[in-house]
Amino acid sequence: MRKLLYCILICNLLFMLSALSILTNTSRVVHAATFQAAISSTTLGRGDSGKVSSWTNAHYFTRHGPPVSIELTFDDGPNPIYTPLILHILARYHIHATFFTIGRQVQSYPSLVRQEHQQEDVVGNHSWSHPDLTRLTLQAIHTQLQATSVAIQRATGASPLFFRPPYGSTNAQVRRVASQLGLQQILWTIDTRDWQRPGVNQIVHTVLTQATNGCIILMHDGGGNRSQTVQALPLIITGLLQRGFTFTIV
Repeated sequence: MRKLLYCILICNLLFMLSALSILTNTSRVVHAATFQAAISSTTLGRGDSGKVSSWTNAHYFTRHGPPVSIELTFDDGPNPIYTPLILHILARYHIHATFFTIGRQVQSYPSLVRQEHQQEDVVGNHSWSHPDLTRLTLQAIHTQLQATSVAIQRATGASPLFFRPPYGSTNAQVRRVASQLGLQQILWTIDTRDWQRPGVNQIVHTVLTQATNGCIILMHDGGGNRSQTVQALPLIITGLLQRGFTFTIV
């Protein structure tokens, strides 16, 4: 009798273990199928190599819907190292941008400003020496902007139509002087803070998480080490293109 009870107990244990194994395997299949479906339905940003870039994660998706526009702008150039690299990237993707240039840099590197103009990028005025214009006298503001416009005209053959005040610092007096010189003020809506060199991934993340229709992106091609900006630019461009954005100029 005791042997019979042992046999029944062993059979019950084997049955329970078998059922548990079936449930576990089924669960694995379900989770694997769900995971595969999630991957298949998610379009990840990719670089030119077709490999998933290091900045890509589940927060970035391809956008579907009507086309939307966005603008790339670069301040504090031209710079003999970084401006040519940025121009090369823009030309590679057939994209135009706006360069808000420093007058004394234009005077030092007129050929780079001429190249910007020849590539049909917009060349804007960013003052002669990058002061806070709101702290200057009326005459000093006029000198800063006029001298820069003259330098741009000499380099490109065309006078600028737009200006961006250094640091975004402006007031009614600055705008009035600019208007008298035929300059329209342009600020920005997305500050990448690339001048702080926060890392390539962070620069890209800032743009792709804040980009909306009509945004103006602020980056820099001069004023310091802009290697992170150069590395981030192709990832920003491809990421925005995947989301259905078109690139415009002011």
